Amino acid sequence: MSFSFFLKKWILKNIYTGFVWKLVSWHALAVSVCICAALPSKAQRSYIISGCVRSETTKAPLAGVRIDVLPIEQFTVSGVDGSFIIKDVPAGKYRLGITAPGYAPVLMDVTVPGPFRGDITLSARIMGLKEISVTARPRILGSSSIIDKSAIIHTQPVSLADVLQLIPGQLATNPGLGAAQQTMLRQASATTDASRASALGTQVVMDGVPVSNNANLQNDVTILNSAPGALPPFSSVAGRGNDLRQIPADNIERIEVIRGIPGARFGDLTSGLILVQSRIGVMPPELRTRVNPDLVQLAFLWGVQGKNKNSTFNLGGDLARSRADVRDRLNQYSRFQGQLSWQQAWGKAKRFSTTNILSAYKTLDKLKQSPDDTRYQNTNYADDYGVKVSAEGKWEASRPWLAHLQYTAALTASRQSAFYQTLITRDVFPFSNATTDTTQQGFFGKSEYLNQTTVDGRPVNGYARLEASAVKSTAGLLHRLLAGAEWRMDVNFGEGRQFDPLYPPRQNYSMGDRPRSYAAVPALHQVAYYVEDRMSASLGDRKLMGQLGVRLDNVAPEGVFRSRYKTIVAPRINLAAEMVRNVWLRGGYGIAAKAPPLSYLYPGNRYFDLVNFNYFAENPAERLAVITTREIRLDGLQLDPYTAEKWELGLDLEQPFFSANVSFFNETTRNAIATNRELKAFAYDKFMAVEKPAGAPPVLGYERTDTFFAPYDVPVNNRKIMNRGVEYAIDIPEVRHIRTSFNITGAYIRTETYDNGPFIDAAKAYQGTTVPELIGIYRSSGRIVSSRMNTSVRFIHRFPRLNMIFSALWQTVWVSRNSPVRLSIYPEAVLNRRGEVILLSPEQAKLPAYASLIRVQSDLQATAYPPLHLFNLRLTKEWKNGAGFSFYANNFLNYRPLHYDANLDGLIRRNEPLFFGAEFNFRLAKKQTNK
Repeated sequence: MSFSFFLKKWILKNIYTGFVWKLVSWHALAVSVCICAALPSKAQRSYIISGCVRSETTKAPLAGVRIDVLPIEQFTVSGVDGSFIIKDVPAGKYRLGITAPGYAPVLMDVTVPGPFRGDITLSARIMGLKEISVTARPRILGSSSIIDKSAIIHTQPVSLADVLQLIPGQLATNPGLGAAQQTMLRQASATTDASRASALGTQVVMDGVPVSNNANLQNDVTILNSAPGALPPFSSVAGRGNDLRQIPADNIERIEVIRGIPGARFGDLTSGLILVQSRIGVMPPELRTRVNPDLVQLAFLWGVQGKNKNSTFNLGGDLARSRADVRDRLNQYSRFQGQLSWQQAWGKAKRFSTTNILSAYKTLDKLKQSPDDTRYQNTNYADDYGVKVSAEGKWEASRPWLAHLQYTAALTASRQSAFYQTLITRDVFPFSNATTDTTQQGFFGKSEYLNQTTVDGRPVNGYARLEASAVKSTAGLLHRLLAGAEWRMDVNFGEGRQFDPLYPPRQNYSMGDRPRSYAAVPALHQVAYYVEDRMSASLGDRKLMGQLGVRLDNVAPEGVFRSRYKTIVAPRINLAAEMVRNVWLRGGYGIAAKAPPLSYLYPGNRYFDLVNFNYFAENPAERLAVITTREIRLDGLQLDPYTAEKWELGLDLEQPFFSANVSFFNETTRNAIATNRELKAFAYDKFMAVEKPAGAPPVLGYERTDTFFAPYDVPVNNRKIMNRGVEYAIDIPEVRHIRTSFNITGAYIRTETYDNGPFIDAAKAYQGTTVPELIGIYRSSGRIVSSRMNTSVRFIHRFPRLNMIFSALWQTVWVSRNSPVRLSIYPEAVLNRRGEVILLSPEQAKLPAYASLIRVQSDLQATAYPPLHLFNLRLTKEWKNGAGFSFYANNFLNYRPLHYDANLDGLIRRNEPLFFGAEFNFRLAKKQTNK
């Protein structure tokens, strides 16, 4: 039997379970649709909401204002004359949310049909006003949260990652750019594999264009003394999610974080979706500077209107420099990001609009060589820069069969340059430059040399989407139908991982190393098709909403519906019903999939140089090394997309004295990609010197045949992650006597993660002094259950006369627990020296012949920490001329307790360190108006 047969056994054991789950899921979806369609309702007409938005001070019309019809989530944007029209609104009572860059948001209650005064006036956004929100506000469908500009400003973020602390269940951290920033949504910290899968499965969409990390190949060959999939010496997020440090927050107008079931339009994700909208609109030039002990940052923003009043141009830039530790001047990170946007309305009727964006960035994460390190000369850096061009157009067709036609296209080209160097000392060693299976004469390397390795990546990402929508009213339901197609392309034209073959990087256990080009890696294409029906209806004073769609993801297509890897059918449904006035019951179910990135599909081939004969004489003419090279081909692995199945149930209510929402969720991620250490047995001959002539290499003869177990790291599809829990948010409006409002968020999350496949005890093969006869293969390498419960209470005090907001955060982590699960100690198979895999029954595994293969498990103990409290303060002040000042102090009590960790057998210090910072913003001109 072969090892591949053993792997197939695991796959077949999970087919039945997956089939049953899919059958139940589809049945539940069909039942939900039938129930929704069977709801009693009468024939329903649709209406329009129209009006004009103007400035309160100048009375001039305002363009680019967003008008949302809540809670049915319809929206439009005002034209250059300030006018807007929202069609196909069913009868009922709604709330209009009006937002625009630089203005305070407005909420208006309207009744359709009914009297509505079409003129809406907006006042300049000034901190301290009651309308200003500095927290995230929830949306009903999809368990999503919206963070607007006021909340972003008050958070004083240095990147997108800092803003996410406003989301229920997320923990507050100190702002900084010292290390790569990733995010986990609805997941407790469990294992490294689970964290990477969650970050990789979180999709960031900037102005309608997904930010892709699929073509990032900035990896290194793992030294076998390290864990599988260990990070390279330089900063890299290859095989993980996007580095959120590269997305500054000052040019962001609005963020929506969808943790539940997204619409069918969005793909290549499993964990969640972060929608980012840039500031596009007329605004005076503004300068912001931010300082803290580790960082200095400068941002510039400006928006002007074109001469024809049908266009808007925006310019934004960000420059930042940071150190991970103020005491370490050698480890630095710098960032530059700039963006130019052009928004245009075309024609007299303004029915066609376009948005074009050009953005560029450059980051440098560098560890300088210490002046005192004259011997080892350690240094590394990761220098990235790139350019993105995107174009979006929307045509308002207003046809009975076509309401809108929209397109999005984008191209991103980047250059990723990484470098590391160190002095390597070792015995005089023989090495080979062969790149195929062969036996040849080798070379002798130096016992001490300076290795310099560069990793050059040039990823290119392409994206295009075409979407059509229509509006229909049938059986009392108003349907907004969407149909679209999407294409993604990820490729890397980089020179790859290069070094002088005479001075290779450090390796061990007969593992060779060869330079590698990325240009030979084929592109990864994805094609997707989706349809969706966004439904709404009114039953008297009550409303119903639904979002029913299906998406088909074709990864590496070989035909319209045929894929090299796998085609995923992903149904998604969200339903919400208003049970009583302003009390909503909602539920959802959906499947989402994430394609494997190129770093997993093409990890690079591995080489092993097995020494047949090694004779290093004083006379170079008499030296001889014979080496057998064996290649393990890993490029082009058959890895399927991994999928997430989500269920959730929620309740939302809004009352005059408070509003609240709670969501119960259950999410299962299957076939997540991680890295395992495998073994392959190689037989090779050992030679002996039959004769040693003077001045010539020895004459060789056959001595014996040996076996070498070659350890190598390979990506696999066998991680399973199960997240379940509850998250909530409560808003208590301002108490008039103390001018203070309260925002309470929190979550309880339980995460169970394990590898659902075979685990080879590879370390036994190469860390001993002799080659073992048998290597044990066990079920799973580990299983961990993690749980976390936290609350965040925010006290928000307003000073209207001073244009100032003060907020305090009291964050408590009530439960933080990691519980390793004890596994079977007996092998389920063995690998012998001939490379054969022999399956064992439970009875055979307990025989004395396999007693040496009993897996040793240390005394695993659950780690449970006591409650942990964190207190932060924030202050934001603005003057009427547009200038402002902000200040924050995190963990101002400097509460950082030490707790004993039984598994580490040591003390760890918890909580964020005491940290503070300030921000200043200046308006360089008076506010511009539309004349």
